Amino acid sequence: MKPAFLTLLCLVFLTQTAPAQHWYKGNLHTHSLWSDGDDYPEMIMDWYKANGYHFVGLSDHNTLQEGDRWIRVPRAPERRRTFERYLRTFGPDWVRYQTGPNDSLRVRLKPLDEYRSYFEEPGKFLILKSEEVSTGFQGKPIHMNVTNVKNLIRPLPGNSVAEVMQNNIDAVVAQRRQTGQPMFPHINHPNFYWSITADDLMQLRYERFFEVFNGHPLVNNYGDSTREGTEAMWDKINLRFLQQGRPLMYGLGTDDSHHYYFFGPEFSNSGRAWVMVDAPELTPRALIEAMEAGRFYSTSGVTLESLTRTADRIALRVKAIPDVRYRIQFIGIRKGREKAEILREVNGTEAEYTMADTDLLVRAKIISSKPKYNPFQAGDVETAWSQPIARMQVPEPLAGVVPLPNAHAHNDYEQSRPLWDALDHGFTSIEADVFQMGDTLYVAHNRPTFRNPAHTLEELYLKPLAGRIRRNGNQRVYKDYEKPIYLMIDFKTGADSTYRVLAKVLERYRSLLTTCRGDRCRPGAVTVFISGNRPMEALKKSKERLAGLDGRPSDLGRGYSSEWMPVVSDAYGNQLSWRGQGPMPEEQFRKLSDLVRRVHAEGKKLRLWACPEDPVVWAKLREAGADFLSTDQLELVRDFLLGKGPK
Repeated sequence: MKPAFLTLLCLVFLTQTAPAQHWYKGNLHTHSLWSDGDDYPEMIMDWYKANGYHFVGLSDHNTLQEGDRWIRVPRAPERRRTFERYLRTFGPDWVRYQTGPNDSLRVRLKPLDEYRSYFEEPGKFLILKSEEVSTGFQGKPIHMNVTNVKNLIRPLPGNSVAEVMQNNIDAVVAQRRQTGQPMFPHINHPNFYWSITADDLMQLRYERFFEVFNGHPLVNNYGDSTREGTEAMWDKINLRFLQQGRPLMYGLGTDDSHHYYFFGPEFSNSGRAWVMVDAPELTPRALIEAMEAGRFYSTSGVTLESLTRTADRIALRVKAIPDVRYRIQFIGIRKGREKAEILREVNGTEAEYTMADTDLLVRAKIISSKPKYNPFQAGDVETAWSQPIARMQVPEPLAGVVPLPNAHAHNDYEQSRPLWDALDHGFTSIEADVFQMGDTLYVAHNRPTFRNPAHTLEELYLKPLAGRIRRNGNQRVYKDYEKPIYLMIDFKTGADSTYRVLAKVLERYRSLLTTCRGDRCRPGAVTVFISGNRPMEALKKSKERLAGLDGRPSDLGRGYSSEWMPVVSDAYGNQLSWRGQGPMPEEQFRKLSDLVRRVHAEGKKLRLWACPEDPVVWAKLREAGADFLSTDQLELVRDFLLGKGPK
């Protein structure tokens, strides 16, 4: 009786302590009469809401649903019937139209801002402002969606398929940084006219999503006798990303619907695939954070009761339908191999897989025996795909990297490869914003909506730095750079409580870090200093510390040693108003030079943040003796400091 009782007790405990999962059903790729869809936006939203969706991104080609837009309705019977349904459903007080001579008919398309409140309900239904950026290269169509876009993104050209994609991805990243609005790009239907290969996708920076399954009849999800299907591409891309230390690519299911009144394999219909997102709430930010953390699965019909992904384990339970059979495949790549294989297969509704030491990455695929209604291709059955997990890899250092004592990577965690991009460009100072949540420090620009174990200070910075130092074998981050690099940790939560957590984390990496007793320090491979909400009193009381403080100009002259306060920082705008246009005013250069003199007199380094990203400004900062150029433009600053960029 005792073992059974203990087992029951454990199950109750796990049930009570396991984080609750909140699943939201959504489609991120669909079209309306604003571009090449065949129905009105309100009719489309009505269908999705009635069919159990919680969020939809209506993503018309190269346009946003904004402004005053009228369309001519052709006299074709099916187009007139579409209008009549629209008029019957929403009524003449809602629908604006004009009739004219020769049976002409014009209808005003309602912009998103006019109709979204009709459908949206907190926690129940959300419309994401989206766009399908559509362009091409040498006749190959190249399309990518932007979810939760703020401003229209006009397609950019390029000199190759990969460059076209990258230029448009960079435009999305730039808008996200400039506006602060969460958004992400994803690559649409790579096999649409066989336009995009796995090799093209492997070259991309900042891209985290592509469509592993799209319901359009022309997208060749399964490949053919000579060309890869999207699943094979997915595993190949992720092997390359893993080797390079990049975040994994996640696979989306979308229906890419265009046709709402004609059904069959030759049409692009709603309901062929979607995503199920485990998010704490139904908001754009929470959905995007959850998807970027891989907390979702894609499906053409299979629903999961639960799905758990940890660093090395996937466990799932299917919401079973009577008389339907399920096969659960764990697909992955083993060390020393290039191709994915089925690592384990289970017949049933529950399964789990823990990665072996020989596994590099793994994902789950759930295949049912239930035929898909209105399938993408004859013979399709309802299927679901989890997102992959992988073991952290420490990539080989790039050859020829020159360490740059004056380069500070601002918001390094927003780069394509947090930490590795900074190191590959030779940066010797790196910044991470942290939020304390319980006993863990999470790296993010804004307070996270949930606790993502992959986005901790330890996982994004300390473990990788330890791995790089071990690989070098000489207690250095850069083999030929004897000085420590700086890791600036910007506290976004309470100074003392955050410091207590940080001190415990740093203790695990003591051998790598500069360690101080009073003003006597033993240099390590990494010198940590704290910015933001600074725990000044707590550090003063510490007999031994593994971190210093980021100073402010007001701290100068107060007797703080350079060991205790190695850097002095301030916002560029607090010191200077010159933005690089025309010559720098002499009085501003004198003010800057005086600040540099005062900082250097105390043996400290000066960093100005939020400075114009302009080589003209950087040149004056360096001329005056400012130590760190704080930047998000890693390549530009590297080239500037090496004398390769514009003067």
